[in-house]
Amino acid sequence: MVGVASCSSSTPQPEVRGETTTTTGLEVRAISTRPEYVTGGDVLIEVRESGSAGGERGGSADAPVVAVAGTERPGVLTATTDGAWRGVVDELPDGDTSISARSGDRTGTLTVTNHPITGPLFSGPHQTPFACTTERFGLGAPTDANCSAPTRTTWQYVDANGTLRNLPADRSVPTDAATAEVAGRTVPLVVRTESGTINRGVYWISVLDPTPASEQWEGSSDGWNGDLVYRFGGGCGTSHSQGAPLVSARSGAPPTVDVDLLRRGYAVATDTLNTFQVHCNDVVSAETALMVEEHFSENYGTPAHRLGEGGSGGAIQQFLISQNYPGIIDAALIGAPFPDAMSMAPGVTDCGLLTSYYATPAGSDLTDDQRRAINGHASSETCDSWVSTFLAVIDPTRGCDLPPDVIYDASERPDGVRCTLQDSAVNLFGVDPATGFAMRPLDNAGVQYGLTALQSGAIDGEQFIALNERIGGYDIDGVVQPERNRAEADQIEHLARTGRVLQGAGDATRIPIIAVNTYSDPTGDIHDRWRIFAVRDRLNRAAGGDATGLSIWTAPGGNLMNSALGGDSKLRNQALDAMATWLRALDANGSDTADADRLEVLGRTRPADAGDRCVLPDGAGDLRGDDVYDAGSPCSEAYPLAGDPRRAAGQPLDGLVAKCQLRPVDPGEYSGALDAAQLDRLRAVFADGVCDWSKPGLGIAPVDGPWQRF
Repeated sequence: MVGVASCSSSTPQPEVRGETTTTTGLEVRAISTRPEYVTGGDVLIEVRESGSAGGERGGSADAPVVAVAGTERPGVLTATTDGAWRGVVDELPDGDTSISARSGDRTGTLTVTNHPITGPLFSGPHQTPFACTTERFGLGAPTDANCSAPTRTTWQYVDANGTLRNLPADRSVPTDAATAEVAGRTVPLVVRTESGTINRGVYWISVLDPTPASEQWEGSSDGWNGDLVYRFGGGCGTSHSQGAPLVSARSGAPPTVDVDLLRRGYAVATDTLNTFQVHCNDVVSAETALMVEEHFSENYGTPAHRLGEGGSGGAIQQFLISQNYPGIIDAALIGAPFPDAMSMAPGVTDCGLLTSYYATPAGSDLTDDQRRAINGHASSETCDSWVSTFLAVIDPTRGCDLPPDVIYDASERPDGVRCTLQDSAVNLFGVDPATGFAMRPLDNAGVQYGLTALQSGAIDGEQFIALNERIGGYDIDGVVQPERNRAEADQIEHLARTGRVLQGAGDATRIPIIAVNTYSDPTGDIHDRWRIFAVRDRLNRAAGGDATGLSIWTAPGGNLMNSALGGDSKLRNQALDAMATWLRALDANGSDTADADRLEVLGRTRPADAGDRCVLPDGAGDLRGDDVYDAGSPCSEAYPLAGDPRRAAGQPLDGLVAKCQLRPVDPGEYSGALDAAQLDRLRAVFADGVCDWSKPGLGIAPVDGPWQRF
């Protein structure tokens, strides 16, 4: 079914908000979420005596009395082991509400803002229309236009042979259940999975539940190590639907039933709106993760650490969430690392233009080696992979999981739903008043396609000129046109300032990150090796030196689907264990992401197992240390960096130039490969000039700040 909600055509205006508290002896904090983003009518609060960081409890040992909007609610708070009191305050009305705590003459008050569990919080008006998929996951038909459905809890166990089976109806634990070691305890591998709907997506939460006697979670488990792994799925889609997860899990099992994670004691959570193939919208993903984590904290316990996990589009989400919405994840385990969709889009759309050109008489004469040199990839098939998987995001007629009769058609349904990336995320892009459609900041003015191929001798001057004369651009419906695209710098600046481009702001340089990069460039896999080094360049620049929180692991092998699902699970598990050691070391140092010395502490506490690493082909070596990726090293020789069409046109490694500054054609740039007549033709193509890659891109500006609201 298709649900209908309101939409907005206004330009999004970012807004940053904070919490409101008053204290006279007691401090009241929301610890399940930010106080301005409470959802579902309940919030987990913590009360401490003012100035107390934990340990001893001064004054009366009796729990303070909580009041909501002035009405007392006795018995909400219980004592914790670290000198505070905690409890869930429920039945909150929508909007602002004061929550106070009183103990004798000591008081404290916190103002919270409650929102519906269907959202939105800060991502802007709901996307519409919106197709529901609850029935696909056994939740039944949706109960409202927001695709809501009743919560469902199931139990499974892993038998001695490693097979995942349903637990008996009486929830007794079979004698053949496998076991796991969690925090020094041996427990049966029984998995509790809760599923339901939050923020219009379908969510899952799985955790070991060795004694599943009660339908209701008891608040603790001998099978939980206290940490939460939050999974982010790959892709980049425009589905207009509740969608489905795209993360690695056992066949037929919920996406959070990852036995390797559960066996280690981690709780695992995700939501369909944290899969980029459902919605290529990192703000919706951040909002959804915040809401699911709030639900988890209120019903299972507050995690000591929240670890992001996932690859490809899942990597983009983790990088941008750490930059723009710090605090949602405390660490990131990244596979198939990509920085962000916006700075990658030019290379993807270039592949579509090049593929179109190669189908022309002039282009069809180019050999495979010449195409590879022009494309910039290690394989000429990489452009084919980009075109077949993700070029559709600029086509308004493809990508929506909606009935055909509501989808845009230029002649028959000009007011229909446009299935492009920018139109599906119009809250982030804004509306172009000239077309009434979402802004599309696509630009290839001044780009000299095949420049490095010409300079290396892979193509001759005539091939270079013909390519740039005929490459063209795209019209607003994604159809190739003769004219190149020209974006306005203020459109690009808007995206940069609102956080759609990874620049290393927020917590991006202040949390531990291990990026597992499986080398598959020669196979035509789009997840090429150079992307993570573009990320490192950006984070180093933001850090003003070394981004000590980022470690890069490289290994042989891989393919498109494996990368999209997060990469090599064996390396992921090793990275997970190394990350656990790193996080414990940070805890022992009392380090916080806001600390002035955070970068120094990240580097000092990073264990050797969590540093840069390179597994050479055919088991020839497992290299570790700060010099692994130095020029001329065995790793850099075994796994060379390639690029994309923009890199092959001279763009710097960091990939931050979406619209280049221009300069006049310089005959000396072509090493004598062009004669006078060809230079005149080139000047005609680039009447306004060619890209000056030595200068910053137009429109690149710092992120305006974290926790922006649209």
